[in-house]
Amino acid sequence: MAAVTTALYVVVIEVEPGAEAAWNHWHEDTHVPEVLREPGFLGCRKWKDTERAPDGWARYVCHFELAGEADFARYTTSDAAKHLRAESLARFGTVTRYARQVLTEVKRF
Repeated sequence: MAAVTTALYVVVIEVEPGAEAAWNHWHEDTHVPEVLREPGFLGCRKWKDTERAPDGWARYVCHFELAGEADFARYTTSDAAKHLRAESLARFGTVTRYARQVLTEVKRF
């Protein structure tokens, strides 16, 4: 039986400068808490890049920790994930750009 390893869902978000304050308010007060209520999510750390994107947009990186890769797979097909992505697109789709990846832990040092 394979060991269950922690998974890290990494979301990089670039935000147009004029929308940054409104996006941060919604992201921190609404979006992230809703994601963290989903089964398997253990926590989130949000970072801001010290450099802006080449076109001046702010760049944020969110690290969502999950109990395992199976929890992420379950989340991506859930109604909640579909709703959260649709809401994000409806509210900030023209002023944000997203890149996503999932990492599995190999070793801790």
